[in-house]
Amino acid sequence: MLGIGSGSFDPETLVILETAFDEAWITLKTNGSGNIRPAELARRICHLAMEGERDPVRLHDRALVGLIPATIWRELS
Repeated sequence: MLGIGSGSFDPETLVILETAFDEAWITLKTNGSGNIRPAELARRICHLAMEGERDPVRLHDRALVGLIPATIWRELS
């Protein structure tokens, strides 16, 4: 299990987090949002997972909401 802060994630959850991160990172790069660092995106996804979110689509969407305007990345979907 990977520990982050006071929480930890099992291997299955790590696969979900990796999927959400990879898809969100592709979305950011497609939008030309080069000023966002990978660590910032990873922190957002991990924080959401620590709150209990396990759906990769919702992790993707909710992580991006605070990073880029929703209208930009939703248009690309």
